Amino acid sequence: MSGPRPPASYASYASGAMGEDYARHSRVQGSAGDHGMPLLYRALDAVVLPEGDAPFRVADLGAAAGSNSLTPMRAVVERVRGRTGRDTPVTVVHTDIPANDFNALFATVLDAPGSYAREPDVYVHAEPRSFYGRLFPAAELHLAWSAIAVQWLSRVPEPVRDHIYCARATGDARRALKERSRADWTAFLTHRARELRPGGQLVVVGGAAADDGASGAENLLDAADAVLVELVEQGLLRPAEYARMTIPTWNRTLTEFLEPLESGPLAQALRLDEHDLVALPDVILDAYDRSGDAGAFADRLTTFFQAAFGPSLFSALDPDRAPDSTAALTAAFRTRLTALLAADPRAAETHWHVVTLRMSRR
Repeated sequence: MSGPRPPASYASYASGAMGEDYARHSRVQGSAGDHGMPLLYRALDAVVLPEGDAPFRVADLGAAAGSNSLTPMRAVVERVRGRTGRDTPVTVVHTDIPANDFNALFATVLDAPGSYAREPDVYVHAEPRSFYGRLFPAAELHLAWSAIAVQWLSRVPEPVRDHIYCARATGDARRALKERSRADWTAFLTHRARELRPGGQLVVVGGAAADDGASGAENLLDAADAVLVELVEQGLLRPAEYARMTIPTWNRTLTEFLEPLESGPLAQALRLDEHDLVALPDVILDAYDRSGDAGAFADRLTTFFQAAFGPSLFSALDPDRAPDSTAALTAAFRTRLTALLAADPRAAETHWHVVTLRMSRR
């Protein structure tokens, strides 16, 4: 299918994306975030602590449903108090776009057994604004953490033809997406540099790409796109709806991540302490290799896809669609994607890339 796709904001595509479904099916994202934990521990050992009874202030940037925030925020509370030798007050601010499901986030953070929020003198807040803008007063934060969030773009600047995945864009559209990604990343770092205290730490785990621009998930996204094209051909999905469907992410290469930190104002404000690029194992395919159950593999991978990307895609449906029509369409998508993946599990092998970064405020 072809046809222009209008620019769209991250918020409009992601409405409701990070709710209860995401919380239940975000272990892939959680395992990616785990690669940032060693950097987080080193950041907590290096950060300049508050004096006296002043609170330690940390931002969790792009918290989504909060399920993958529990481990890092517990580490913050325990490591800070281990260093101070007392119950230092800790303020945690979870941030995400206004369309995020903050009810799901607070239910996760406040109700989960053993949650860091149950510790004494821990204060939990939320900030419903994009991290591509200013979120905190100057020199407010001791530490900022972001895991598997900075690959989401603030908006899709240029039509992407014939596919749902920005990595498949070509020509002017690809150049526009790359520039949008550069501007977003620069804005993210610029605001964090202002918000961090001297000696503060910033740890980022971001969806990334290899040097050739491949995220490692192209097989899965191609399969999903093929199913949507089939639904258009069968009249279940309208061509104009498909033309609007875009997953607004850009997985940066390591060079793209490091470029603004190598010279200029950001290099003067933030010191890059460590970084790495990691290709993740395919944990869902590994489970299939152990069980041999292609149906379970396909169901699990489809569920992951729908939880992570489904709301971005299906928010592009025409508003005049009846609820039962939308339900039938999403059910057909799930059924057909599951069947396609089950037919050849290895054809959907996915090795997401992530970059890990630790920076200090000079």
